[in-house]
Amino acid sequence: MNNMQVKSRFGAKANPTIALSSVSLIIPAYNDEETVGRLIDDGDALLSEICADYEIVVVNDGSKDRTLDVIQGRADVNPRVRLINHPVNKGFGQTIRELYMAGTKDLIFSLPGDYQYAPKELLAMAEGLRTHDFVIGLRVNRNDPPRRKMQSKIYNLMLRTFYGHRHKDVNSIKLFKKVILDSITLQSYTPFVDAELCIRAERAGFKVIEIPIEHLPRTTQGASGGKFSVIWETFSDLIKMSGKF
Repeated sequence: MNNMQVKSRFGAKANPTIALSSVSLIIPAYNDEETVGRLIDDGDALLSEICADYEIVVVNDGSKDRTLDVIQGRADVNPRVRLINHPVNKGFGQTIRELYMAGTKDLIFSLPGDYQYAPKELLAMAEGLRTHDFVIGLRVNRNDPPRRKMQSKIYNLMLRTFYGHRHKDVNSIKLFKKVILDSITLQSYTPFVDAELCIRAERAGFKVIEIPIEHLPRTTQGASGGKFSVIWETFSDLIKMSGKF
């Protein structure tokens, strides 16, 4: 990547100075027909300006709206977009785990299909790669309901208690070197896999850092992370997995 100004849609002050050799943008999508198309378009526009080699891998996780049609439409006209379709919903844990493994480039960058994070956050997070191997996007002003924020605080407190994990926003977006996945073995199939990835990476000797990012208001109701069943399986896995590290 050349040291260039990424202008227009991404702001004149954006000046990526970290060389991004190749990037896999991975997107889990569930009932995100209103946002996932724009996310793919904006992600493609950004990556085309700052990275010569990239791909966009999107999983439609059994959506009941037109999410599949929207993604398929982008894949039909853009060879860099790769669609993986789940005819039946498998849940976020299995989906994000599959996406981590599906990325083929040197760097993995995750964004959910609901567009609560803009692709431009890659520019800020890439600065962390100067000194670290794994970057978590820290939501400074989190645009979620109070209940979701409280669940997150309790979850991160339990991660510190059971694993000594010191980072504050483990379930946020991530940018990390794919080589990390060659050095660890993920065992969880629930949303806990996000935390497991961070913890195992750090314990394997990789450096993890949090970089402040913007978190946008939700405009759709696609995500299921607030459901009791999802919360229960995630917290249960957190406790059960503590003896497997």
